[in-house]
Amino acid sequence: MMKLKKVVTVGLLAAATLAVFTACGKKDASKSDSGEKTLTVWTFTDELKEIVNDYYLPTHKDLGYKIKVVSIPSDQYETKLDPVINTDKAPDVIALESAFVKKYVDSGQMADLGSMDGIKEASNDTYSYVKEVGTSEDGKLRALAWQAAPGGFFYRASLAEKWLGTGDVAGVQSQVSNYADFLKAAETVKDKSGGTGYMLSSIQDLYKPFFGVRKHGWVENDKLVLDSSLDQLMDISKDFVSQKLTQDTEGQSEAWFAGMNENKVFGYSLPTWGLSYWLKPNATSADKKVTTEGDWRMIQGPTSWFWGGTWAGITEKSTKKEEAADLIKYITTDPTFLKKWTEDKGDFVSSQKVVNEIKDTYEEKFLGGQNHYAAFATMAENINAKILTKYDQTIETLYIDNCLIPYSKGEKDKKKAIQDFKDAVANAYPDIKI
Repeated sequence: MMKLKKVVTVGLLAAATLAVFTACGKKDASKSDSGEKTLTVWTFTDELKEIVNDYYLPTHKDLGYKIKVVSIPSDQYETKLDPVINTDKAPDVIALESAFVKKYVDSGQMADLGSMDGIKEASNDTYSYVKEVGTSEDGKLRALAWQAAPGGFFYRASLAEKWLGTGDVAGVQSQVSNYADFLKAAETVKDKSGGTGYMLSSIQDLYKPFFGVRKHGWVENDKLVLDSSLDQLMDISKDFVSQKLTQDTEGQSEAWFAGMNENKVFGYSLPTWGLSYWLKPNATSADKKVTTEGDWRMIQGPTSWFWGGTWAGITEKSTKKEEAADLIKYITTDPTFLKKWTEDKGDFVSSQKVVNEIKDTYEEKFLGGQNHYAAFATMAENINAKILTKYDQTIETLYIDNCLIPYSKGEKDKKKAIQDFKDAVANAYPDIKI
């Protein structure tokens, strides 16, 4: 499935790497094998390591125990976590991505955060959808996130001026406010560029918004559901590929990232974190001779959607739940930290209170001084987290590989593509009704 955020640009090691950050003082915690008191955190993103090292520890100097952050490549994360989560070798705190957060939240292996350290009260300002994602089927809060992740469309202002006649945010949005218009704009880009320019680099920039805006999740009442929007996704994806309106790269591939510092790709569909962790690092060419920094703008595009986010929870097997709860409460609800994190990283945080304090005066130099934060604040209110299920990561991959990509390339007709997808789901999950 998708390569998770930050992994591509910060380059997680091929094997798990350890970063141990030390503080000394009063609180007690169980001893590690070396005899040192240690709170263990597992994560698939280096972001959490940075939060612990640069924000939590400097403001919590008398902990009396170490915090060991273990960074595991995203494609190995679940494989390493699943065998130990229900044993005495389980980490204390685990990071969870939206693609698989429900798998763990509903597993019975996560502690109830709502009963710990005033977290329930502290999360009153957290966006409702963020808490909804972290709430298990029995109504208990099992995980919280420090960020919300609405998605937008990031485009090159200079290319928009050249190809669409305006680089202005309002002007571009008016030309792509629905997918019929988005397709027309893509045709205009191809025509005005003489076939050298592309509206998108990959059909990922189509299917991620469609997945995020569905009204129905992949599985409801143990039955596979194909949301009606997926039919439109298949058709528009085929149009983009057959008409060469996209470079037809693989999402998050080297070629996909390269388009961020070239003059061929008009725009990318990215969530909030995509700006800081994908677009900014790749806006300058490897040889440093070319940069597109300052030439990007952000609009909603055809629809409001969301993608990703990182939740943190405590394993039920942890013997250091109090210490773990202190950490999670700080990184997901502390307004001082969340505001500082926003100012330092430009990340869109999960606290609606902090967002409201920032949104009217925010400026992003990379986006030509645009206040995109205010737009994201509006989009965040429209996120429907009810579509997330524990099956998402696997089923989404099966849909892309067996149905969407082969259909868009003309390798299968629609009926066969859909049937092949259903067969793949039936094979992966025999208990799901097809």
